[in-house]
Amino acid sequence: MSHHHLTRDERVTLAALLRAGETHAACARILGVHRSTIAREVRRSPKEYKVFMANKNALNRRKESKQLKRKIENNKKLEKKIVKLLRIGRSPEQISEDVKQVSDETIYAWVERSRKDLAVLLPQRGRKRHVYGKKPTEVQGWTKLVRSIETRPKVAETRSRVGDWEGDTITGRDRARLLVHVDRRSRFIVANVMPNGGADITHATTVLSLSKFPRHTITYDRGSEFSLWRIIENDTGAKVYFAHAHHPWERGTSENSNGLLRRFFPKGTPLGEKLQKEIDKAVWLINHRPRKCLQWKTPCQVFGYCCNSD
Repeated sequence: MSHHHLTRDERVTLAALLRAGETHAACARILGVHRSTIAREVRRSPKEYKVFMANKNALNRRKESKQLKRKIENNKKLEKKIVKLLRIGRSPEQISEDVKQVSDETIYAWVERSRKDLAVLLPQRGRKRHVYGKKPTEVQGWTKLVRSIETRPKVAETRSRVGDWEGDTITGRDRARLLVHVDRRSRFIVANVMPNGGADITHATTVLSLSKFPRHTITYDRGSEFSLWRIIENDTGAKVYFAHAHHPWERGTSENSNGLLRRFFPKGTPLGEKLQKEIDKAVWLINHRPRKCLQWKTPCQVFGYCCNSD
């Protein structure tokens, strides 16, 4: 019969048996444990065996044991490497694929337990994902004429080629906007600052942003900045499609990419033109980090182009 850690109820029984004068062997037989378990338990109490102190000591030993076995807290070199990777935008899952020594669950637990200051560097910035589900509203104005995502070619749905884009804008604290396009196949991101969210500026910036890359389709939400979609089609050669109103999950790739950029530029950050160099650096980091959905290749590798801004 192998020994094990006693439960609180077993300790209560053991204390009663010892007070009754039972031997260690008898206690072990009654509790169904090995004699060495009883001997070890009693030996830890130098005076009279008391349940309260025995439980308290057992909890302390368990806590100390866990602390000694924690991989990250007890390996400063590993901790330093994980912090460095988090600071350049890597997710715990990507770090675990690179480091191998720890799982992503271990990294999340370590941040929660010992480094809460790093929570802002996690996907969703440590917050729970928002659950969408607003009721669709009546379609009005220019959006009545748009091409619906339901008619988008199947090849764009299957992500089997590069050149099928999703687009969106991120609003800064100032009037400036960040126009973000992401390739559905490779998750390759192109991002450019605009002074405002005007449709004419959005059209011109889109044409400039995508001029060097393959362009088959672009999918937008129904924001007014994309109201010149017919001119965008004419000047880029790409067919433009629109997701249904209040259905951001239909542009999940774009929503995810915006989230990645928000980790570098949180809400409330001004997005003036002077930040374009910083945005280029963030885009470079995102486009050059391995992604699980790409079999741990980088977006640049899959897309076939690099995001160097020269």
